Amino acid sequence: MKKIKDPKPKSALSIGNRRISLGHKIALIAFSVMLFILIIFPFYWIILSSFKNFLEIFEVPIRFLPKRLDFTNYKEVFTEYHIGTYAINSIVVTVSTVLITTAISTMASFSLTRLQFRGSKAFVKFLQMSQMFPVVVILVPLYLMCTRMGLVGTKSSLILPYVAIQIPVSVILLSTYFVDIPKEMEEAALIDGCSLFQLFFKVMLPLATSGIVAVSIYTFIQVWQEFLIASSFVRKSIHYTLTVGLSTFKGEFINWGGLMATSVIIAIPAMILFTVSQDFFINRLAGGVKE
Repeated sequence: MKKIKDPKPKSALSIGNRRISLGHKIALIAFSVMLFILIIFPFYWIILSSFKNFLEIFEVPIRFLPKRLDFTNYKEVFTEYHIGTYAINSIVVTVSTVLITTAISTMASFSLTRLQFRGSKAFVKFLQMSQMFPVVVILVPLYLMCTRMGLVGTKSSLILPYVAIQIPVSVILLSTYFVDIPKEMEEAALIDGCSLFQLFFKVMLPLATSGIVAVSIYTFIQVWQEFLIASSFVRKSIHYTLTVGLSTFKGEFINWGGLMATSVIIAIPAMILFTVSQDFFINRLAGGVKE
């Protein structure tokens, strides 16, 4: 009997059944490296400039490595530009928005996906259609509403519009998690004597934890970096958030070092949030696959 020869191993890089030649591999790797540099370099330059003094920022030839780490810019933004006050305002507004949005969206998503009532599908479609309009379209109505309520210029004038804007997308995202929960678990809980509230708090919430965390992180990032509403609804500098606080660096001579340092401060919470939560998401996804 003739031995059947094993087919030659395919190239590691392939598209479908087509092999990629060595030249194409090199070009693909070169393009990937170039794209990576183009994406990372602006962030690297911001961090690098935040540790330079005014003269070093405009130094020619350009230095891509700092002579020393100078924290003067970080000291100045807290002592002269009141970044500490702006940071507290951002934390209060963002955390309040995340808590309110997550609580309302979780209950709304559970009701829309697990409870049968007339108009639920139409309401979900309405929420989806609301995402077609940019924030600038509803900016004037929101401002008029807050003005009549006497909230313009306060933190509440930021929290309420943020909650209104974030709830639709949060409900849409969370609904996908509640839909994926097996119906049998809900029926078993009801047979065991669980009330509707016990079903929601003791059964559904633990199973949708990953979705709730994902929505909370998404809401946090969206609100933390928001500028348009914050710059339109806040009048006094004492109520500025960090993103609006960046505008205090404008003038005849822009303090580029302080501007870069503030940008780094704004980016730090999101970076920490992703770093801390990535293990949680990986474990949840791995647990879901095993189940």
